[in-house]
Amino acid sequence: MSRTIWVLGNWKQNLLREPSASLAKAVADGLEAALAGASGVAVGIAPTYLALDSVAPHTGDGRGAPRLLAQDVGAQESGAFTGEVGPAMLREARVQAAIIGHSERRAQFGDHDELVAAKLGAALAGGLDVVLCVGERLEQRDAGDHEQVVISQLTAALSGLAPDLDPARVTIAYEPVWAIGTGRTATPAQASEMHASIRAWLDKAGLQGADRSLLYGGSVKPDNATELLAAGEIDGFLIGGASLDARSFLDIVTSASNHARSSQAR
Repeated sequence: MSRTIWVLGNWKQNLLREPSASLAKAVADGLEAALAGASGVAVGIAPTYLALDSVAPHTGDGRGAPRLLAQDVGAQESGAFTGEVGPAMLREARVQAAIIGHSERRAQFGDHDELVAAKLGAALAGGLDVVLCVGERLEQRDAGDHEQVVISQLTAALSGLAPDLDPARVTIAYEPVWAIGTGRTATPAQASEMHASIRAWLDKAGLQGADRSLLYGGSVKPDNATELLAAGEIDGFLIGGASLDARSFLDIVTSASNHARSSQAR
């Protein structure tokens, strides 16, 4: 089964509503040329909560226009949870998917494994697709514990899903914490090896690892995107800083499109 190559932009806590709308429009306007007719490639953007409404008119199915994502989601539908935004609220804002478990949420805001699992269940039950982030810190990789850490995060998030929730609606993004916002990037071999381990665990757990898109996140830029995709096992990117510039982001989409055409020609 051919896996979709996703190019997702996480804008983090950047841009007010008007520049967010301008960036989304620039991405949407340039998407057709960047895709250049390639099949199996889709794009998404995740602005701040307050910019969702201004960005939404420039979003769509991920191919004709970028898909709209939220950077997080509450672990419950509604209630006395000050500052939280539930799945139904995001759906009303035309959000189609939520990013859950990003390393910054885990490290800076206390999103532990149990909370990530609760958010995942709430998002799926609320009709949202999910981008589930997993990854290790530098000391964990240096100690040789990187694979154990990532598999532990996957196990905590996915093993307890309710039977009525479809795990096929979860896309996994591997993001080595030491390569986020640092300018450092996991080598293509390191990223590919971890993706292979994730895929093997998914298969063993009965979660169709061979058919699932696995993304890489960690200082992805136009000048390393092609090499990362060529390493194998990597089915696209979750992009931070480079997604704040339309040209850089669209250049990465072009790399994904070229890779998709090359793969289909083989």
